[in-house]
Amino acid sequence: MKKIAAIGAGNIGKAAARAIELSPDMELCGFIRRELKPVKGFEKFPSVKSVFDLPEKPDGAIICLPSVLMEEAEKELLESGIYTVDAFDIHSELFAMRKRLAESAKKGKVSCIVGAGWDPGLDSVIRMLMTAALPKGIMFTDFGPGMSMGHSAAVRMKGGIENAFSYTLPLGYGEHFRKIYAVLKPGEDKKEVEHRILSDKYFEHERCSIDFLDSIDDFFTTGHSAKITRFGEMGGKLSFSLSGDNPTITGQILASSMRAAFIQKPGAYFMTEIPPVDFCIGSLEKIL
Repeated sequence: MKKIAAIGAGNIGKAAARAIELSPDMELCGFIRRELKPVKGFEKFPSVKSVFDLPEKPDGAIICLPSVLMEEAEKELLESGIYTVDAFDIHSELFAMRKRLAESAKKGKVSCIVGAGWDPGLDSVIRMLMTAALPKGIMFTDFGPGMSMGHSAAVRMKGGIENAFSYTLPLGYGEHFRKIYAVLKPGEDKKEVEHRILSDKYFEHERCSIDFLDSIDDFFTTGHSAKITRFGEMGGKLSFSLSGDNPTITGQILASSMRAAFIQKPGAYFMTEIPPVDFCIGSLEKIL
């Protein structure tokens, strides 16, 4: 039975922890977070500032932090011999991130899976299979309507923001609009905060609008959806759709990826590079 720590206790951290609890081959051993208080719903598990403060060193760790904070936390864990998975979602930096983490993983003689979330991650696997089935063609991924966790975290990390989330609206054929709802901290300048948000790498090439409100409670939702469509030669068409609670689905994918990480040779991987059976509970005979 592998012992797993959750690094972070936000929506994804709690969802991943719940998925680990439901896994027969892994067990949750605690949370790593800034606040040293029990996580609601997981009061029996310790909350500490470092994995080395846990009663036992974990075998693996699920990184449930904003993408910009993942690498620093992950390197130390890997070099200490702890397997990791993350939901890093800045597509343009994925390959550079994997290369750097591969060095740390090999030092610690362990493995990690990078970008093991909804997208990149599960959607990446689906796109690869569609490309194999229809080698010549064109493909579109449409997200939403729903809340993007990566974009929401990026907004909340900007100075002057009390709370915020980013809602993704599909315009069709891979084009999207980001609707941001945000609550300013007292005394902050709207134009300055807006400039900081829209110049962030998550939004600088996107179509966006920002609504500054007194509260976002009436707008907040964790639901999300995605549809992937590939059009190929001779009229071929493949489609895949997914909808549900964003943190829950991401947490489940992270837990399954943690299982797969333990089977790989030392190094860093994407989900697309790993046999699908490695993510699953049960034998290949049952799955087929």
